[in-house]
Amino acid sequence: MSDEKVNAYIKKCLDEGRMPEAVETSKIAKIQLSKDELNSHIQKYLEKGWTTKAKDGAKSAGIEIPNQVLLEYMNKYLEEGRIYSAMEASKIIGAPLQKEKIKLVGRNCLLKGKLNPGLEAYKFLKKTPPEEELIICGNLCFKEGQFYAGMEAYELAKRSPPEQELIICGNICLKKGQTTSGLEAYGLAKRTPNKEMLRTCAEICLLEKRHEEARKALVAAQKIEVSDDLRPIEIKELTLTELKSSKEIEQAWNSFGPTECIDCESETGFDERFFLLSRIPQTREEEEWLDENMKKQYSIEHYSVGVFGEERGLIDSAICRKCGSQNISFDF
Repeated sequence: MSDEKVNAYIKKCLDEGRMPEAVETSKIAKIQLSKDELNSHIQKYLEKGWTTKAKDGAKSAGIEIPNQVLLEYMNKYLEEGRIYSAMEASKIIGAPLQKEKIKLVGRNCLLKGKLNPGLEAYKFLKKTPPEEELIICGNLCFKEGQFYAGMEAYELAKRSPPEQELIICGNICLKKGQTTSGLEAYGLAKRTPNKEMLRTCAEICLLEKRHEEARKALVAAQKIEVSDDLRPIEIKELTLTELKSSKEIEQAWNSFGPTECIDCESETGFDERFFLLSRIPQTREEEEWLDENMKKQYSIEHYSVGVFGEERGLIDSAICRKCGSQNISFDF
């Protein structure tokens, strides 16, 4: 192996924290490593929180790291919320971590939106973070576009994130070119981002050569364009008499009706209500809108939609006279 390749290998070992391997290789290849260079790498390991690698590297190089230095770094790690690094330093120097200080670090991390170090601190204490701290953390994570961290914080608090926070997070994610998390945030809020934002998101993804994320953004924008071209859905309740005489819908509707109550298994005795739709829903958002309107305007949670004519839809809902359930199966 040439000297150039050996030097490259030694440098790689030093950069990755594998100082004992670098020192051993330099001895075999008779390449001199200066104490200043080795000290510089040990300092970098400590800055990164690699206390074990720093200690092992120093030992292999014949360099001593005073316990006072490790103690100072341990306190620094705690202040920065780097719990694992602090624990590692604590074990090396044999100085126990103070539980009250760990608790304060965990709280401060959560209140600053740093979920993982906050959870690490509480895990070390074998305690569950308070609900209010988790909610504050989740809110801050959403404001920074950290969708998954925000969701985890709210899930641990056993609370649902507010719609507005999800939309804020979705906007930030899309502006950063984070298509998947942005769309998920909007999806949970049951809202749709505007197509201009999605196109901008796609451009960012393409510039960064993240083609799959770009494709998702463009597909979502295209769906919005299709949705924009659709006419609003109108709902009109009809009596059975009005339905029979209506010329707005094909007569094939009369083969569409309730067949059985799923709750009590009764096959007869249903009170029906009929609703004419100007057109059937064509997107998931429209289906959700229809569900919400049927509940709010007509107090109907279970219904079936039949398609009659080119676009017309007929909603049939029923209540079982025997048990009062709306949970009815329908058939053509």
